[in-house]
Amino acid sequence: MANNIRTKFMILGFLLIVSLFVYASFNFILKGPTAPLFVINNLDVNGHEVTVEVSDQNKKLIVNETYNLEPEGDVSQSRPFISRYYQEKKEYTFKVTMDKQITKTVKAEIPDRHTFVYIYLYYNEYGSPEIIPVFMVTTEYC
Repeated sequence: MANNIRTKFMILGFLLIVSLFVYASFNFILKGPTAPLFVINNLDVNGHEVTVEVSDQNKKLIVNETYNLEPEGDVSQSRPFISRYYQEKKEYTFKVTMDKQITKTVKAEIPDRHTFVYIYLYYNEYGSPEIIPVFMVTTEYC
């Protein structure tokens, strides 16, 4: 009797794991890979220390990381696990501090799992002589 119940629980557990795997695979195949939460791209010829704080619409801090970027280097931060599969438009607040001196805060709406925030250090818009130390824009993952 005990072996019969144990066997049923093992089969049920196995089916649950297989179901979750199939769901995640199906989601990935149909909708493609999930974009990172953000990407930082250092366009400067010098290295920089960058601290990124990201909070959700409830002001809960979800990322608080410091990165050391090489000249012309980049780094990306993956999304929190649950938001890789959850399909809801969310608003995040990004606070970026470069070299403990320059801080920029931007609210960004991320409508789906293919949209992320691109953070540029020393951005120069084409045709403009102005260099922006910290520039953020949302973009879609290709």
